[in-house]
Amino acid sequence: MSEANEAMASNRAYDDLSREELAELAQKLSANLIRQKKQSQRILQAVPLGVLVVDGMRRIQFSNSLANQLLGYESRELKGQKLDFVFPDIGNVDLKSSNTSAMAHRKNGERFPVEIYINEYEDGLHFAHILDVSERHRLEKLRQDFLAMVSHDLRSPLSSMRLFLQMISEGAYCEVSPAFRRNLGRAESSVDLMVSLVNDLLDSEQLQSGDFKLDIRPTSTLAIVERSMAASQGAAQAARVKLESDVVNDALNADEDRLVRVLVNLTGNAIKFSPPEGTVKITAGIEGTGVAFRVIDQGPGVPEHLQKAIFERYRQLDQPAETRRHGLGLGLYICKALVEKHKGNIWVDSEVGKGSRFCFSIPMLDVNQ
Repeated sequence: MSEANEAMASNRAYDDLSREELAELAQKLSANLIRQKKQSQRILQAVPLGVLVVDGMRRIQFSNSLANQLLGYESRELKGQKLDFVFPDIGNVDLKSSNTSAMAHRKNGERFPVEIYINEYEDGLHFAHILDVSERHRLEKLRQDFLAMVSHDLRSPLSSMRLFLQMISEGAYCEVSPAFRRNLGRAESSVDLMVSLVNDLLDSEQLQSGDFKLDIRPTSTLAIVERSMAASQGAAQAARVKLESDVVNDALNADEDRLVRVLVNLTGNAIKFSPPEGTVKITAGIEGTGVAFRVIDQGPGVPEHLQKAIFERYRQLDQPAETRRHGLGLGLYICKALVEKHKGNIWVDSEVGKGSRFCFSIPMLDVNQ
Protein backbone atom coordinates (compact mmCIF):
# COMPACT_ATOMS: atom_id res chain seq x y z
CA MET A 1 0.00 0.00 0.00
CA SER A 2 1.39 3.44 -0.93
CA GLU A 3 1.94 6.20 1.67
CA ALA A 4 -0.96 8.20 0.21
CA ASN A 5 -3.32 5.22 0.53
CA GLU A 6 -2.11 4.57 4.10
CA ALA A 7 -2.77 8.22 5.03
CA MET A 8 -6.29 8.07 3.51
CA ALA A 9 -7.03 4.86 5.38
CA SER A 10 -5.78 6.43 8.61
CA ASN A 11 -7.93 9.51 8.08
CA ARG A 12 -11.01 7.37 7.44
CA ALA A 13 -10.25 5.45 10.65
CA TYR A 14 -10.09 8.72 12.60
CA ASP A 15 -13.33 9.91 10.95
CA ASP A 16 -15.08 6.86 12.37
CA LEU A 17 -14.07 7.81 15.92
CA SER A 18 -16.34 9.81 18.17
CA ARG A 19 -15.27 13.11 19.69
CA GLU A 20 -14.78 11.43 23.08
CA GLU A 21 -12.63 8.70 21.52
CA LEU A 22 -10.49 11.29 19.70
CA ALA A 23 -9.99 13.20 22.95
CA GLU A 24 -8.98 10.00 24.70
CA LEU A 25 -6.51 9.15 21.86
CA ALA A 26 -5.00 12.65 22.00
CA GLN A 27 -4.61 12.31 25.76
CA LYS A 28 -2.80 8.97 25.34
CA LEU A 29 -0.48 10.39 22.67
CA SER A 30 0.29 13.39 24.88
CA ALA A 31 1.02 11.12 27.85
CA ASN A 32 3.31 9.04 25.62
CA LEU A 33 5.25 12.14 24.57
CA ILE A 34 5.59 13.29 28.17
CA ARG A 35 6.75 9.83 29.20
CA GLN A 36 9.35 9.73 26.39
CA LYS A 37 10.58 13.20 27.31
CA LYS A 38 11.00 12.19 30.97
CA GLN A 39 12.77 9.00 29.93
CA SER A 40 15.19 11.00 27.73
CA GLN A 41 15.87 13.36 30.63
CA ARG A 42 16.53 10.43 32.99
CA ILE A 43 19.02 9.01 30.46
CA LEU A 44 20.76 12.37 30.14
CA GLN A 45 20.93 12.71 33.92
CA ALA A 46 22.60 9.28 34.13
CA VAL A 47 25.33 10.11 31.59
CA PRO A 48 28.67 10.29 33.51
CA LEU A 49 29.56 13.58 31.81
CA GLY A 50 28.17 17.08 31.97
CA VAL A 51 25.56 17.40 29.22
CA LEU A 52 23.99 20.49 27.72
CA VAL A 53 21.29 20.29 25.05
CA VAL A 54 21.46 23.35 22.78
CA ASP A 55 19.35 24.50 19.87
CA GLY A 56 20.44 25.85 16.49
CA MET A 57 20.78 29.35 17.98
CA ARG A 58 23.32 27.96 20.53
CA ARG A 59 20.82 28.47 23.36
CA ILE A 60 20.84 25.96 26.22
CA GLN A 61 17.57 24.03 26.47
CA PHE A 62 18.57 21.44 29.06
CA SER A 63 21.44 20.72 31.45
CA ASN A 64 21.94 17.54 33.44
CA SER A 65 22.89 17.47 37.12
CA LEU A 66 26.60 16.89 36.46
CA ALA A 67 26.76 19.91 34.13
CA ASN A 68 25.02 21.98 36.81
CA GLN A 69 27.50 20.74 39.40
CA LEU A 70 30.51 21.53 37.17
CA LEU A 71 29.30 25.02 36.29
CA GLY A 72 27.74 25.92 39.65
CA TYR A 73 24.34 26.83 38.17
CA GLU A 74 20.86 25.41 38.47
CA SER A 75 19.06 24.19 35.33
CA ARG A 76 16.64 27.14 35.38
CA GLU A 77 19.58 29.57 35.40
CA LEU A 78 21.16 27.97 32.34
CA LYS A 79 18.02 27.44 30.27
CA GLY A 80 17.78 29.98 27.47
CA GLN A 81 21.36 31.20 27.89
CA LYS A 82 23.78 31.01 24.96
CA LEU A 83 26.80 28.69 25.06
CA ASP A 84 29.19 31.62 25.42
CA PHE A 85 27.50 32.41 28.75
CA VAL A 86 29.61 29.61 30.27
CA PHE A 87 32.23 29.24 27.49
CA PRO A 88 33.12 32.84 26.53
CA ASP A 89 36.01 31.84 24.23
CA ILE A 90 34.26 29.04 22.36
CA GLY A 91 33.73 31.19 19.24
CA ASN A 92 31.65 30.03 16.29
CA VAL A 93 32.14 26.35 16.90
CA ASP A 94 30.41 24.05 14.40
CA LEU A 95 27.38 22.56 16.13
CA LYS A 96 26.98 19.68 13.68
CA SER A 97 29.96 17.73 14.95
CA SER A 98 32.86 19.27 16.82
CA ASN A 99 35.43 18.56 19.50
CA THR A 100 37.08 21.58 21.08
CA SER A 101 38.94 22.73 24.17
CA ALA A 102 37.86 25.82 26.07
CA MET A 103 37.87 27.55 29.44
CA ALA A 104 34.58 27.25 31.31
CA HIS A 105 33.33 29.92 33.73
CA ARG A 106 31.64 28.87 36.92
CA LYS A 107 28.96 30.96 38.58
CA ASN A 108 31.47 32.03 41.25
CA GLY A 109 33.81 33.41 38.56
CA GLU A 110 36.29 30.53 38.67
CA ARG A 111 37.75 29.40 35.31
CA PHE A 112 38.67 25.79 34.54
CA PRO A 113 39.69 23.86 31.39
CA VAL A 114 37.20 21.59 29.66
CA GLU A 115 36.89 19.53 26.52
CA ILE A 116 33.56 19.87 24.71
CA TYR A 117 32.20 17.20 22.36
CA ILE A 118 29.23 18.36 20.28
CA ASN A 119 27.00 15.94 18.38
CA GLU A 120 23.74 16.36 16.50
CA TYR A 121 20.66 15.04 18.27
CA GLU A 122 17.30 15.68 16.57
CA ASP A 123 14.92 18.48 15.55
CA GLY A 124 17.75 21.03 15.42
CA LEU A 125 19.02 20.10 18.89
CA HIS A 126 22.61 19.16 19.75
CA PHE A 127 24.34 17.44 22.65
CA ALA A 128 27.33 19.23 24.18
CA HIS A 129 29.23 16.81 26.42
CA ILE A 130 31.54 18.57 28.88
CA LEU A 131 34.62 16.93 30.37
CA ASP A 132 36.52 18.71 33.16
CA VAL A 133 40.25 18.27 32.38
CA SER A 134 41.62 20.26 35.34
CA GLU A 135 43.34 17.18 36.78
CA ARG A 136 44.88 16.35 33.41
CA HIS A 137 46.27 19.88 33.16
CA ARG A 138 47.63 19.64 36.70
CA LEU A 139 49.38 16.36 35.93
CA GLU A 140 50.78 17.80 32.70
CA LYS A 141 52.25 20.71 34.67
CA LEU A 142 53.81 18.23 37.12
CA ARG A 143 55.23 16.25 34.20
CA GLN A 144 56.79 19.35 32.66
CA ASP A 145 58.26 20.39 36.01
CA PHE A 146 59.69 16.89 36.49
CA LEU A 147 61.29 16.92 33.03
CA ALA A 148 62.80 20.33 33.67
CA MET A 149 64.22 19.02 36.96
CA VAL A 150 65.61 15.90 35.27
CA SER A 151 67.16 17.94 32.47
CA HIS A 152 68.76 20.58 34.67
CA ASP A 153 69.29 19.00 38.09
CA LEU A 154 70.38 15.52 36.94
CA ARG A 155 71.85 15.60 33.45
CA SER A 156 74.17 18.57 33.96
CA PRO A 157 75.76 17.27 37.22
CA LEU A 158 76.14 13.79 35.73
CA SER A 159 77.96 15.19 32.70
CA SER A 160 80.30 17.16 35.00
CA MET A 161 80.92 14.06 37.11
CA ARG A 162 81.80 12.00 34.04
CA LEU A 163 84.28 14.63 32.84
CA PHE A 164 85.88 14.76 36.30
CA LEU A 165 86.26 10.95 36.41
CA GLN A 166 87.84 10.97 32.95
CA MET A 167 90.36 13.61 34.02
CA ILE A 168 91.32 11.58 37.11
CA SER A 169 91.66 8.43 35.01
CA GLU A 170 93.95 10.24 32.56
CA GLY A 171 96.22 11.38 35.44
CA ALA A 172 95.30 15.06 35.32
CA TYR A 173 95.62 15.36 39.11
CA CYS A 174 97.92 12.52 40.13
CA GLU A 175 99.30 9.18 39.05
CA VAL A 176 96.70 6.40 39.29
CA SER A 177 97.35 2.69 39.62
CA PRO A 178 95.87 0.17 37.15
CA ALA A 179 93.49 -1.11 39.85
CA PHE A 180 92.32 2.42 40.63
CA ARG A 181 91.85 3.10 36.90
CA ARG A 182 89.67 -0.02 36.58
CA ASN A 183 87.49 1.20 39.46
CA LEU A 184 87.26 4.61 37.81
CA GLY A 185 86.18 2.88 34.61
CA ARG A 186 83.36 1.13 36.46
CA ALA A 187 82.29 4.47 37.97
CA GLU A 188 82.32 6.06 34.50
CA SER A 189 80.16 3.22 33.19
CA SER A 190 77.64 3.80 35.98
CA VAL A 191 77.53 7.53 35.18
CA ASP A 192 77.15 6.74 31.47
CA LEU A 193 74.22 4.46 32.31
CA MET A 194 72.53 7.23 34.31
CA VAL A 195 73.09 9.78 31.53
CA SER A 196 71.69 7.31 29.00
CA LEU A 197 68.58 6.70 31.13
CA VAL A 198 68.00 10.45 31.56
CA ASN A 199 68.43 11.07 27.82
CA ASP A 200 66.04 8.23 27.00
CA LEU A 201 63.44 9.65 29.37
CA LEU A 202 63.71 13.16 27.91
CA ASP A 203 63.70 11.93 24.31
CA SER A 204 60.69 9.68 24.88
CA GLU A 205 58.70 12.56 26.38
CA GLN A 206 59.57 14.81 23.43
CA LEU A 207 58.52 12.12 20.98
CA GLN A 208 55.32 11.44 22.93
CA SER A 209 54.36 15.12 22.95
CA GLY A 210 55.18 15.60 19.26
CA ASP A 211 57.70 18.34 20.07
CA PHE A 212 60.37 16.69 17.97
CA LYS A 213 61.64 17.59 14.47
CA LEU A 214 63.99 15.81 12.11
CA ASP A 215 66.97 17.42 10.38
CA ILE A 216 66.68 15.82 6.93
CA ARG A 217 69.83 15.98 4.81
CA PRO A 218 71.57 13.83 2.16
CA THR A 219 73.52 10.97 3.76
CA SER A 220 74.45 7.34 3.01
CA THR A 221 74.02 3.90 4.50
CA LEU A 222 77.81 3.57 4.88
CA ALA A 223 78.11 6.79 6.90
CA ILE A 224 75.29 5.71 9.24
CA VAL A 225 76.66 2.19 9.77
CA GLU A 226 80.28 3.30 10.25
CA ARG A 227 79.28 5.86 12.90
CA SER A 228 77.10 3.29 14.66
CA MET A 229 79.86 0.67 14.72
CA ALA A 230 82.39 3.19 16.03
CA ALA A 231 80.03 4.16 18.85
CA SER A 232 79.33 0.48 19.70
CA GLN A 233 82.87 -0.86 19.48
CA GLY A 234 83.73 -0.20 23.15
CA ALA A 235 80.66 -2.07 24.43
CA ALA A 236 81.36 -4.94 22.02
CA GLN A 237 84.97 -5.31 23.21
CA ALA A 238 83.92 -5.20 26.88
CA ALA A 239 81.36 -7.97 26.21
CA ARG A 240 83.82 -9.96 24.03
CA VAL A 241 81.42 -9.74 21.08
CA LYS A 242 82.59 -9.33 17.49
CA LEU A 243 81.01 -6.61 15.31
CA GLU A 244 80.65 -7.19 11.56
CA SER A 245 78.98 -5.25 8.76
CA ASP A 246 77.78 -5.86 5.22
CA VAL A 247 76.80 -2.54 3.65
CA VAL A 248 75.93 -1.43 0.13
CA ASN A 249 76.80 2.28 0.09
CA ASP A 250 73.47 3.75 -1.03
CA ALA A 251 72.46 7.42 -0.80
CA LEU A 252 69.33 8.54 1.03
CA ASN A 253 67.74 11.60 2.61
CA ALA A 254 67.39 11.26 6.39
CA ASP A 255 68.30 12.66 9.77
CA GLU A 256 71.67 10.93 10.02
CA ASP A 257 72.12 11.55 13.77
CA ARG A 258 68.72 10.04 14.57
CA LEU A 259 69.27 6.94 12.44
CA VAL A 260 72.68 6.48 14.06
CA ARG A 261 70.86 6.65 17.42
CA VAL A 262 68.45 3.94 16.27
CA LEU A 263 71.23 1.69 15.00
CA VAL A 264 73.37 2.22 18.13
CA ASN A 265 70.38 1.33 20.36
CA LEU A 266 69.65 -1.83 18.36
CA THR A 267 73.34 -2.79 18.26
CA GLY A 268 73.73 -2.13 21.99
CA ASN A 269 70.79 -4.42 22.75
CA ALA A 270 72.22 -7.11 20.48
CA ILE A 271 75.60 -6.90 22.24
CA LYS A 272 74.03 -7.09 25.70
CA PHE A 273 72.11 -10.26 24.87
CA SER A 274 74.84 -11.96 22.82
CA PRO A 275 76.97 -14.73 24.38
CA PRO A 276 80.73 -14.13 24.83
CA GLU A 277 82.63 -14.71 21.57
CA GLY A 278 79.35 -14.21 19.71
CA THR A 279 78.88 -12.03 16.62
CA VAL A 280 76.60 -9.08 15.92
CA LYS A 281 76.23 -8.21 12.25
CA ILE A 282 74.85 -4.97 10.75
CA THR A 283 73.59 -4.95 7.16
CA ALA A 284 72.21 -2.07 5.10
CA GLY A 285 71.15 -1.41 1.52
CA ILE A 286 68.29 -0.63 -0.86
CA GLU A 287 65.31 -2.97 -0.79
CA GLY A 288 62.41 -2.07 -3.07
CA THR A 289 61.61 1.63 -2.71
CA GLY A 290 63.34 1.98 0.65
CA VAL A 291 66.59 1.47 2.51
CA ALA A 292 66.68 -1.39 5.01
CA PHE A 293 68.96 -1.82 8.03
CA ARG A 294 69.31 -5.04 10.02
CA VAL A 295 71.07 -5.89 13.27
CA ILE A 296 71.53 -9.66 13.55
CA ASP A 297 72.55 -11.29 16.84
CA GLN A 298 73.03 -14.73 18.35
CA GLY A 299 71.13 -14.00 21.55
CA PRO A 300 68.28 -15.88 23.24
CA GLY A 301 65.64 -14.57 20.81
CA VAL A 302 62.24 -12.95 21.40
CA PRO A 303 59.06 -15.03 21.82
CA GLU A 304 56.60 -14.47 18.96
CA HIS A 305 53.82 -13.14 21.21
CA LEU A 306 56.12 -10.37 22.50
CA GLN A 307 57.65 -9.25 19.21
CA LYS A 308 55.31 -6.25 18.91
CA ALA A 309 55.04 -5.53 22.63
CA ILE A 310 58.78 -4.90 23.10
CA PHE A 311 58.46 -1.66 21.11
CA GLU A 312 55.95 -0.26 23.60
CA ARG A 313 56.89 2.45 26.07
CA TYR A 314 58.35 1.17 29.40
CA ARG A 315 58.03 -2.43 28.19
CA GLN A 316 60.79 -4.91 28.99
CA LEU A 317 61.06 -8.64 28.59
CA ASP A 318 61.07 -10.76 31.72
CA GLN A 319 64.66 -11.77 32.37
CA PRO A 320 66.36 -14.02 34.92
CA ALA A 321 67.68 -11.99 37.88
CA GLU A 322 71.29 -12.99 37.19
CA THR A 323 71.18 -11.69 33.59
CA ARG A 324 68.77 -8.79 33.99
CA ARG A 325 69.75 -5.66 32.02
CA HIS A 326 69.21 -2.26 33.59
CA GLY A 327 66.99 0.22 31.80
CA LEU A 328 63.63 1.95 31.63
CA GLY A 329 62.25 0.01 28.67
CA LEU A 330 62.46 3.11 26.45
CA GLY A 331 65.23 2.19 23.98
CA LEU A 332 63.09 0.25 21.50
CA TYR A 333 60.18 2.67 21.93
CA ILE A 334 62.51 5.54 20.92
CA CYS A 335 63.81 3.50 17.96
CA LYS A 336 60.25 2.88 16.77
CA ALA A 337 59.26 6.55 17.17
CA LEU A 338 62.34 7.82 15.30
CA VAL A 339 61.85 5.35 12.44
CA GLU A 340 58.16 6.27 12.18
CA LYS A 341 59.14 9.96 12.11
CA HIS A 342 61.02 8.99 8.92
CA LYS A 343 57.76 7.40 7.68
CA GLY A 344 59.39 3.99 7.99
CA ASN A 345 58.71 0.69 9.75
CA ILE A 346 60.58 -1.29 12.39
CA TRP A 347 60.14 -4.94 13.36
CA VAL A 348 61.91 -8.01 14.72
CA ASP A 349 62.27 -11.47 13.18
CA SER A 350 63.19 -13.91 15.90
CA GLU A 351 62.92 -17.44 17.16
CA VAL A 352 63.62 -18.41 20.75
CA GLY A 353 67.09 -19.89 21.07
CA LYS A 354 68.12 -18.86 17.54
CA GLY A 355 68.89 -15.15 17.83
CA SER A 356 67.08 -12.08 16.51
CA ARG A 357 67.11 -9.80 13.49
CA PHE A 358 65.99 -6.27 14.40
CA CYS A 359 65.11 -4.52 11.14
CA PHE A 360 63.95 -1.10 10.05
CA SER A 361 63.25 0.38 6.65
CA ILE A 362 62.73 3.99 5.58
CA PRO A 363 61.66 5.38 2.20
CA MET A 364 64.38 6.79 -0.04
CA LEU A 365 62.37 9.92 -0.82
CA ASP A 366 62.70 12.99 1.39
CA VAL A 367 60.28 12.39 4.31
CA ASN A 368 59.44 16.11 4.33
CA GLN A 369 57.93 15.90 0.83
